Amino acid sequence: MTAQQMPSADGAAPLARTGSIYDLGYRRYEGPRLGRAYAIRSLILHSFRTTYGIGRGGRAKVAPFGLGALAVLPAVLVVGALTLAARLGIQDEFEGASPINYESYFSSVGAIIALFCAAQAPELFGRDQRHGVLTLYFARALRRSDYALARLAGFALALLLILLFPQAILFLGRVLLSTDLAAAFGADLPKVPAIVGQALLTAGLLGGLSMAVSAFSPRRAYATAGIIALFILPGIVAGIVIQLGSSAIGNWLVLLSQGTVLAGTNALLFGSSLPEELFFFDLPRWSFLASALAGIAISIGLVIRRFARITT
Repeated sequence: MTAQQMPSADGAAPLARTGSIYDLGYRRYEGPRLGRAYAIRSLILHSFRTTYGIGRGGRAKVAPFGLGALAVLPAVLVVGALTLAARLGIQDEFEGASPINYESYFSSVGAIIALFCAAQAPELFGRDQRHGVLTLYFARALRRSDYALARLAGFALALLLILLFPQAILFLGRVLLSTDLAAAFGADLPKVPAIVGQALLTAGLLGGLSMAVSAFSPRRAYATAGIIALFILPGIVAGIVIQLGSSAIGNWLVLLSQGTVLAGTNALLFGSSLPEELFFFDLPRWSFLASALAGIAISIGLVIRRFARITT
């Protein structure tokens, strides 16, 4: 920097003021660049942790862990009752009379899973939009579709945990409390594919639809209300249409109700009869599975399209 002349206070010769150069130590990054795949994995893990409030304050953990405990509680009670029945020698009679088993567990915790989606899905997309951090995500190795799919995958994994953990407790409890471990393991093992399949469909459908709603609303309250409305209103509308006499239209409108669709896929995968409330609908069983897969695909497409067009 060049020196500048400044007059002195007493009128003497002007003083010279020189500039200074400071070395701030900026250097080019020369470390490993982990790339796009690492960024996607990190965002999936971050989404999973955010869903359960891990790394945040205690208030952020109340809803996910409270609802998670409610979802696990029936399995714990059943295993406890099995333990007592085994000591009394009436285990076989109790297993036949127990209302909660692998097949019925999904329907027994369906309302809890819906509340979990309504409470936690807005935490992922809504916070990023409210705080204006999407620009930072998109400026890195992540593509817009990568961001959307990673958030969806992280939330789906969180739902799978809350769906499969109680089933694992039931499985281990039934096997370990049996007098013949090998026979009990062989009897329950064929049910694992149906358990996993129904859990995947439930997490994909409910999680995908709730994330699709939250992607279009940065405000948590609006997103939560929209998710609850999406889960409740289709079944009500289908029932009204059927009562008005349009049974053919109402039958197909039932496929827009997530609870009805998942009840149908549950019966299909476990090879059991349809629930009593579904006997009134003349629909093939494969239509429930097709509706669930279509709902998952549509929700994923909506989320990807939303973030492909969103301005940051």
